[in-house]
Amino acid sequence: MIRKQLETERLRLRFFTHDDLPVMFALNTDPDVIKYADTPAKDIDEARQRLEEGPLYDYQIYGYGRFAVELKETGKVIGFCGIKYLPEIDLPEVGYRFLKEFWGKGIATEAAKACVEFAKNDLKVDKLVALIIPENIGSIKVAEKLGMTKGPLIHIYDVDAYQFEMWLQK
Repeated sequence: MIRKQLETERLRLRFFTHDDLPVMFALNTDPDVIKYADTPAKDIDEARQRLEEGPLYDYQIYGYGRFAVELKETGKVIGFCGIKYLPEIDLPEVGYRFLKEFWGKGIATEAAKACVEFAKNDLKVDKLVALIIPENIGSIKVAEKLGMTKGPLIHIYDVDAYQFEMWLQK
């Protein structure tokens, strides 16, 4: 059975629900947050569609997807992190996005480390990737802290991104 919740020292990672729509809207409309990741959601309905066609769909189809990330101390959802299967390259990706006020606090690394362990131990993933646009220095640093190595520059989703990668099963 695939776990639906992970915990770290400061964080609780859990499956998204429709109640998380306000934070999904915030994560998809702040230009700084989505600078390297997406186009802004036009309105709350488009944010709902992204929630339903993203994590909620992935849970149904694959049994896992991006987790909502909560601060244990307050229960506030501050972003997402998790493993998403990418059929375009037939590999799982670790990805994350956090509200700006939580950048630079080690939260992305803390959450992503838990997700790497989840991919290795629960999902039995052999190879894990992170697709990162070359200008996204913050995400590159997180990938390096996870022990990922920079692989090829690939063209995917109409952008060029480095495929950072790591092997989890020996």
